[in-house]
Amino acid sequence: MNKETFEKKLFYLDGVRGLAAFAVVISHYIQVFYPAALNGRQQQAHFKWDIWYGHSPINLFYNGQFAVCLFFVLSGYVLSVKMFENELDNETFLKLLHSSALRRYIRLAVPAAVSVLLVYLAIITNAFYLQDIWGTTWTDMKKNYYALDTNIYTVIKAAIFDPFFRFKAHPYNPVLWTMSYELLGSFLIFGFLALFGRVKKRWIVYMVLSFAFIQTYFVAFLWGMLLADLLKHKWVQSILMKVLVLLMGIYLGSAPYTSLMGTMYEPIEVWTKNFDIDPRLLARTLGAAMILFALLRSKLLQYVFGWKPFVYLGQISFSLYLIHFTILNTFSAFLFSKVIHYFSYNRAYAITFLVSMVPLFILSYYYMKYIDQGALKLARKVEKKMTE
Repeated sequence: MNKETFEKKLFYLDGVRGLAAFAVVISHYIQVFYPAALNGRQQQAHFKWDIWYGHSPINLFYNGQFAVCLFFVLSGYVLSVKMFENELDNETFLKLLHSSALRRYIRLAVPAAVSVLLVYLAIITNAFYLQDIWGTTWTDMKKNYYALDTNIYTVIKAAIFDPFFRFKAHPYNPVLWTMSYELLGSFLIFGFLALFGRVKKRWIVYMVLSFAFIQTYFVAFLWGMLLADLLKHKWVQSILMKVLVLLMGIYLGSAPYTSLMGTMYEPIEVWTKNFDIDPRLLARTLGAAMILFALLRSKLLQYVFGWKPFVYLGQISFSLYLIHFTILNTFSAFLFSKVIHYFSYNRAYAITFLVSMVPLFILSYYYMKYIDQGALKLARKVEKKMTE
């Protein structure tokens, strides 16, 4: 398979990645402006349907943890799919693996570091307004950016080290908690491929590692790689089976943040109660894997997710993911604090969200063009220098 054909095949995956990134954006806006849709507390509801749609499959569109699980499954798939091509000889296989491993940290670190520097600039220019809308939105997100350490050493460390080597919430840009999983999950893929990628009975290793990582996000990378490994096997060819797998994936992926008992998701908690497993994490990871499994075998779904606006969303997805939280707590919070005096709550939110998307998408485009793409070019140059 030549490079052009391979990249064409992955266009629809860009669409999926883009929609997942946008779901994370929506999830954080919901967390700030409609907290009851996530936590299920009636006293924090602004709209009579907040609790209901928070317990329904509708929450798939703003289920941030599901979107992250989908990111990780996609990463596992994309990082490994070329390695399982039958025509790759051992030399090409190892060369691709070595190249991917050398570039990975720089490709992730540069955009992540710049996002922290943007937060630093917003702090020293007093651009955060989240605290001004706490009392109006009733949000549980009580983050005080002005209490953060602005010592330049601390900021630089938080930009280039903490996101990748400390498994904890990031104080400056909370979305960076996923970077340590992205980096180490990538090397889990590379290590597996190097050790077992050409071993015929590697299915045993998949099973052992699945049990070992079942309570962590690393299992998402593993299952994404498994989907790539299974791609050449023509399983589940009937339309009915593909639909059933897709619907089951949607059901599992949309498991709400609140208690599953008493909802349509109760069986998930019942099935896992005898095991020391987070039922939501397992359901969302398995749901993400099942949705991708169905997508990889459905021309119709590939056509839908390959729609140009979705593909474009995928191209800016990493940038969108990295900067949206800062936009939310600066521009959006400021705008809402003003328009709420003139409109009802729901209308003020609608205006805030729609208007906020304009600078967010514009900045995401330029962030992608100069920061994200710049990181890719830098990673290639460093790789070239290291392999000369």
